[in-house]
Amino acid sequence: MGTAGTALYADDTACDVRDEFVHLLANLRDADRATQMIVANWRAQIDDVDDGPVFWLALAETQWKYGCLAQAVKARAVAIIDGEADLHRWTGTDLKRRRASLAALKVKLLSEQPTARIPKKPKAVAVPSTKVPSSDGRAVATAYALASSPNPNEPRTQVLVEMLSSGSRGGGGIFLASCEYTEIELDWIDSETLRVSYPADSLVHSKSESSFYFGRTIRIVYRARAA
Repeated sequence: MGTAGTALYADDTACDVRDEFVHLLANLRDADRATQMIVANWRAQIDDVDDGPVFWLALAETQWKYGCLAQAVKARAVAIIDGEADLHRWTGTDLKRRRASLAALKVKLLSEQPTARIPKKPKAVAVPSTKVPSSDGRAVATAYALASSPNPNEPRTQVLVEMLSSGSRGGGGIFLASCEYTEIELDWIDSETLRVSYPADSLVHSKSESSFYFGRTIRIVYRARAA
């Protein structure tokens, strides 16, 4: 989990929860089903002492924003704030800022929600990429180009793993680096193991050892390739 500050969404986990719930709500058009699915997808992380509280806080804030805050989700988030279950990660000035941030979040969650709405599905945009399906056809790895930047150290490529599980498709990013997407090699060792090869001189911004979706886990192995 990456954390850049004390604000709720200065945190990779919070952003991932927000984005996944919005995606599910836009596609399912049913808040209850979207909630059930995201809770099932994040079951392992929910039990984590660090990620669990962040999951409920981000889910509650996102549901409030779209006018569909479930009572059970609100209760979990408020209990986390009141019990300070999220504050063990913070010290000093950051602790004070995080406590203030969560106090403001509690006020929001206890206030009247906006009118319920369904987010629009994003329009598909063609992005230069390389896709490699797994041997069983139930997962696909994609290396795709990010927006160009004049800074050679900025991320230029991300690798995404998507899985089909229980009739639903989802996943997330597992690798972010400064090389071009054409320099990434994706190989499925077996249906549950993906190997990502990249130039050894690339600046790696993030690298996950696994990708989890709805009860299925893909293991990721890496190889830094000499020039």
